[in-house]
Amino acid sequence: MSIAAVVVSFNRLGFLRECLSALKGQTRKPDEIIVVDNGSTDGSAEYVREEHPDVVLFETGANLGGAGGFAWGVELAIARGHQAAWLMDDDACPELDALAPLAELFATMNPKPSFLASLVTAGRDTFNRRNPPVISQDAGQQVAAHEFDAIAIEAATFVGVLINLELAKTTHLPFSDFFIWIDDSEYTHRLSQMAPAMVVPASQVNHPDVAAKAKDLGPRVFYHIRNNLWFIRERKALPATKLVALGNLLHQTVYYGLNSTDKRQWAVAVAKGYAQGCARRPRRIYPGELLATLPDEVRVKLVDRTPSPDKR
Repeated sequence: MSIAAVVVSFNRLGFLRECLSALKGQTRKPDEIIVVDNGSTDGSAEYVREEHPDVVLFETGANLGGAGGFAWGVELAIARGHQAAWLMDDDACPELDALAPLAELFATMNPKPSFLASLVTAGRDTFNRRNPPVISQDAGQQVAAHEFDAIAIEAATFVGVLINLELAKTTHLPFSDFFIWIDDSEYTHRLSQMAPAMVVPASQVNHPDVAAKAKDLGPRVFYHIRNNLWFIRERKALPATKLVALGNLLHQTVYYGLNSTDKRQWAVAVAKGYAQGCARRPRRIYPGELLATLPDEVRVKLVDRTPSPDKR
């Protein structure tokens, strides 16, 4: 089974160094590492090019947000012929034995899962409360997952998620229009409706844990509202479930308003978020459509897995 580790990077060179070092030190090494650089200005792309010439580097040329970066990452992993993609931000640092249990379970399961998620930690065996998976309430799925020492889930963050690319080919890419936030929840939830998904505690990926949840999102509350509305509208769920989610979003809107230092900015962002979330839909971009936007010579080079003479 061929696995690509996909890292989305933007102006965090120090974290990127640690992430790539951890990926290359895995007991079960990824067959390929793909870095999608979102227009970094801190030398991240140059570092990858000079210090890791064996890594596939794709420069978007602009900041497409995490959502746009992961859309490109899944696109490239599929185009380069991999069966699975291990997705993570540049500030993720997998334990050196993190990929092995995911790869072993993925290879032995039949039918294949939609995705397997690493346990996100804030240090070895310390659960990261900021990146919890959404636990499945299906008792049958939990019993089945228990046989693999795993936990059945419905959604997870893009911090060490091993995506089944054969399944990913049958649906659209992560919504790049989300830009930041909720894109990972929407995409993994969508996949989990197609085949079982699990978190595997034996696989751990460290991720920075912010002790206090941000109370003032500033103008970014726009993305929180719009993207949550898009997720509510897109997800397959009972009307009652959607109403509960909408009620939670309204509560969060008030919470962020009360804690906003700039009430006018909050009001403008909220109005814009609800307007776009209700009136618009995110674009559906399917595998192959992003690559089709590139010049032929660039596209051919990106999908060619034949190593150049200096990389043999």
